[in-house]
Amino acid sequence: MKLLCEVFGADAVATAGVVVVIPACNEAERIGACLDALAAQEGRRGCAFHVCVNNTEDDTAEIVRDRARRHGLALVLSELWLPRGGVGRARRLGHLLAMRFSPQATAFLSTDADCQAEPGWIGAMRAALETHPAVLGRIEGLDDLPPEMLEKVRRGGQIEDDYMRLSMEFARLVSEDEATSIGLNTAGGANLGIRRKVYRAVGGFRALPSREDRDLIDRVMAAGYRPARAEEAVVRASMRPEGRAPGGMADKIAERLSGAATSLDTALAPISAMLARFSCGGRQPFDFSLDRAAEDLPILAAHVEQLRHRSDPDERHRYLRSVGSWN
Repeated sequence: MKLLCEVFGADAVATAGVVVVIPACNEAERIGACLDALAAQEGRRGCAFHVCVNNTEDDTAEIVRDRARRHGLALVLSELWLPRGGVGRARRLGHLLAMRFSPQATAFLSTDADCQAEPGWIGAMRAALETHPAVLGRIEGLDDLPPEMLEKVRRGGQIEDDYMRLSMEFARLVSEDEATSIGLNTAGGANLGIRRKVYRAVGGFRALPSREDRDLIDRVMAAGYRPARAEEAVVRASMRPEGRAPGGMADKIAERLSGAATSLDTALAPISAMLARFSCGGRQPFDFSLDRAAEDLPILAAHVEQLRHRSDPDERHRYLRSVGSWN
């Protein structure tokens, strides 16, 4: 594995307190807009950028160089070919290089090359990481599909989206720390932050072809840390149906556009499994399909409505134990 690194603004990179890590594979069409949005951030002072260009045959690296010079970015560009591991390995390598070139950085932020951060994203993530070990920012879609296709994507995922919204509320309502609970682990590498010490304590990103982001947050929580959400920290991701990571957002969009969407987000579970998880602990094995979600949706909505009317956590738990005993 031949690794080439090029540093822009070496002093600023070395003294940065925060770094943003961006894996990029054949992203010549989008990396420029990604870096333009990051360069315009209000809170980027003291921030360095680490772009890991991997397995790439287009002009991605040259565009990164152009934007680094044009915006005066403190930036490390790495180029290499990874034989395996995909985005997880690229994200892991980017963080390893960030620790090497930015030894004073105490916070790591992650985004993707096909994303554009809203103004204030870096500042909001930095502020959240001052009081939380890890932070899940909000990911929304870019309007980079024709209007009729965007509407088809929304319609094609309505059941899943509704089920996700109610599942998130259910998880928060039954949590012991409702006010700060993340609900479900819906972490996305497109908008994620973690403290350096926590990242190192849990072993960092694993070299996985996909789901490396949720795997990281699973281990953060298993280690006893409590991540938080930063809803005001927004990154907009491309709605393209051709992606880089298997099982990622692009695959989901392609399914919805085809009208054959059947898979569900892996964070979701049938209501019976959710109740069993509460009463028994751990994750119970289950089969979950879109048809099953449609059947469970009104049942989940009814349970959430009952929980909303019980402000005392003990009262909520008694309710769940009562329904769980016959569910």
